[in-house]
Amino acid sequence: MRKVGRARHIMPMGANLRHLYTLEIKASRNLAGHYTWAIRDRGKLYRRSDKPHPSEAEARAAAEAEIERLLDAPDRR
Repeated sequence: MRKVGRARHIMPMGANLRHLYTLEIKASRNLAGHYTWAIRDRGKLYRRSDKPHPSEAEARAAAEAEIERLLDAPDRR
């Protein structure tokens, strides 16, 4: 994982090295003091959190777990 500004870029290992996910953690617009995450695939929204998390650290942990699931999926693009 490589940190660029406030976003983190995750490049999976394997034959398709052009795949690049970007993780964004943002303050929730609907619930003060909570955070949401979004995963982008080459700039386009790929997945996002379905609920706000009570801390930035919890949002990041949930998003990184989702990225791990994406990287481990056998039918990955």
